[in-house]
Amino acid sequence: MKKLTSINLSTIEILCQLYLKNSTKDVAVTLGLSQPKVSRALNALRDVFDDPLFIRKNNKLVATELTHALYDSFSEMLACTDSIESDVINSITAPEPPIVISTVPQLEIGLAQQVINEANKSRINPNLAISTSAWSDRSEQQLVDGDIDAAICFTPSTRKELLSKSVIQHRGGYLIARAEHPIWDSPTIDNMIDYPIVKLVTMPFPANKSPIGVYAKSKGKQVQVYATAPDLGSAASSLLNSNAFMIVGVKSAVNFLSSIKGLRASKIDYPQDKLLLKDFSHPTVYLWLRRSLDGKVLAPLWLQQTLESYIVNAHK
Repeated sequence: MKKLTSINLSTIEILCQLYLKNSTKDVAVTLGLSQPKVSRALNALRDVFDDPLFIRKNNKLVATELTHALYDSFSEMLACTDSIESDVINSITAPEPPIVISTVPQLEIGLAQQVINEANKSRINPNLAISTSAWSDRSEQQLVDGDIDAAICFTPSTRKELLSKSVIQHRGGYLIARAEHPIWDSPTIDNMIDYPIVKLVTMPFPANKSPIGVYAKSKGKQVQVYATAPDLGSAASSLLNSNAFMIVGVKSAVNFLSSIKGLRASKIDYPQDKLLLKDFSHPTVYLWLRRSLDGKVLAPLWLQQTLESYIVNAHK
């Protein structure tokens, strides 16, 4: 048997519930967890005790002899936790896992700090940890599985397990290039298409189609892609070291890029922006949150409200 360093009260509770319910699915519903999380906890316990703990028979999990012995000790331990002093609880339990938010790079700046500030204001756990991850095609399944807690993106979800809420639309793009770029002599879209473009890995348009690219084709030209950047920092580096430009619609991302020495940003004139977005819908930002089996949103209300407010403010 390995050391018990990986076992915390949550894992113990999962084992006790499995003992009583004989089903990872039923335990997941009872504890408000995803079924994969319950299975991972069981596998971790099997590794610690070097015992299968439960054997599947007739579609039910049947406890082994070791599990019968563990249940008596673990259930007694859980029954005592309410009377344990809070400082003792903190010393023997693992820290709460961080809230993980998957987001596109245009909406990552200041996101974690905003959530932490709101948690402190609402007197949520002062030690609450927040982390962000890059949004991708896998984020939808990660949210369904409970591996992330929310997602911010430009794509609606049709999964019934998720709330996919339209929060706001972009209303106007900004041209960004190095301060000495010749485009600033005449920043029209007809001149932009003569220069290469820097794209972010996640674009707010269907199939990653670029409006500037479509416009260039209508003029018999092709916009060259100088770089596809995974984040705003990489995009800024590409812009500073080339004659490339980029167009961004999220104001907070524009503010971040324009704050970097050597870069300049300017709002595209309305007639130019309208021409650029011809045949395109205005990009929409969506917030995804996981639902329980009865349709209830699992994320706490304060987190949902904080993320919606962050998205709206990022466009001001």
